[in-house]
Amino acid sequence: MSNVLVMTDTVACLPKELADKHGIKVVPASQITCDGKTYTEGVTISARQAYDIIKKDPDSFATAAITPGILLEEFRKLVKKHQEILFVTISSGLSAVAQSANLAADLLKEDFPQSRVLAFDSKTCAGAEGLIALAMAKVAAKGMGLDEMAKLAAEIRKKTGGVLMLDTVGYTYRTGRMTKTEAIEAAKSNIKPVNRMSDAGIMEFATLVTDRLEGLKKMVEVVKKDAAGTDALHFMVSHADAPDTAQILVDLLKKEFKCLSMIVSDYSPVMGYSTGPGAMFVGFHPELNL
Repeated sequence: MSNVLVMTDTVACLPKELADKHGIKVVPASQITCDGKTYTEGVTISARQAYDIIKKDPDSFATAAITPGILLEEFRKLVKKHQEILFVTISSGLSAVAQSANLAADLLKEDFPQSRVLAFDSKTCAGAEGLIALAMAKVAAKGMGLDEMAKLAAEIRKKTGGVLMLDTVGYTYRTGRMTKTEAIEAAKSNIKPVNRMSDAGIMEFATLVTDRLEGLKKMVEVVKKDAAGTDALHFMVSHADAPDTAQILVDLLKKEFKCLSMIVSDYSPVMGYSTGPGAMFVGFHPELNL
């Protein structure tokens, strides 16, 4: 059996029971602060609690990317049992987690020269990132080594897609791309952008709708296009405090595809604070024959 430990961050949206089952270590992608208090996602604040805050007072909700120091402390604890770690991170185009992980890995070498920590930039997020982490955990359990895992992860990344729909643009001012006034005005038009993850690891505009069901159908259309003709896919649907809408998306996907597996999870509020409640993300990839 491999001694490689697979890690990922909370933005991968892995349900705790699934991460535990596959031995995946999940660390916060960010620290959450609200009204002077600091929270750890999934530990001292749940997704539901976070979205309640976002809905009531979005300006009080803030995040700060995990620091190299916090990751270094995690690495120091983990390498006592696992000398090799593959850390599947959120896209470096969306967050500084990968950069922080690389810095922490370099610092770790000073105290643990025999250890190896490889930060793998998933170039995606949410369910797509989570699916890559799951695939890595499965091959680690079969005894695959770190270098082989890194090569395989790069191949899986090419086959993994992600599609996001915002239910409202009223929270997008948190990204700095528009003012709060502009976002609020735009939200009155009920526009719902549908975006896809690009090969470069950033969100790329796909289409625009004003009806939620139509938006979910457009998400399915984008999946069809990006899946390169295969109709047999693994899925992970992540929702921003909208389980009923997530179920509609699940039903649409099952109707249009041969569903090899389906995971439904919470969309990380670390991302959701700027996408807003109601956002939907679907990650997918074909059978990998691991």
